[in-house]
Amino acid sequence: MKPENEYELYFDRNDKDTWAMARLHHSLLKQIENSPVWEKEEVPDIPLSEEQMVIFTKGYDPSWEARYAPYLLGGWYYLTRSGWWVKKLKYEKKADGFYHVTEHYTSPKEKGHNVLAQVIVEGHFYPEILDDRLRDLMRTIDILPH
Repeated sequence: MKPENEYELYFDRNDKDTWAMARLHHSLLKQIENSPVWEKEEVPDIPLSEEQMVIFTKGYDPSWEARYAPYLLGGWYYLTRSGWWVKKLKYEKKADGFYHVTEHYTSPKEKGHNVLAQVIVEGHFYPEILDDRLRDLMRTIDILPH
């Protein structure tokens, strides 16, 4: 399924040539980063430790149980689902030693949905990214049930 207009961003993650091009060609990378699809959006911060950040950066292949997947490209993390690029975010290390979400953008398709929390909770990370500290934090900001 291809985008119907300029406000949708579709990129077949199974198309290895396109992914390789995006990594190698500055112009394609800039086209993705600067697409008119991205709208600034506020989300609850989900701080990650150094170890969790390494796991998050490695990502995973999506499946029926974990349909969204994170990808690092050009310093931005993109959350995709079935080829649709739905979120764009930046994590930065702060003085407390944890990585925090400092910028977050959404596509119209997923506006208002906390896809980052869904990825962290349901993602097929190995090893698991969700430790007791992060699980408790997510409960305090009402992302997980108590």
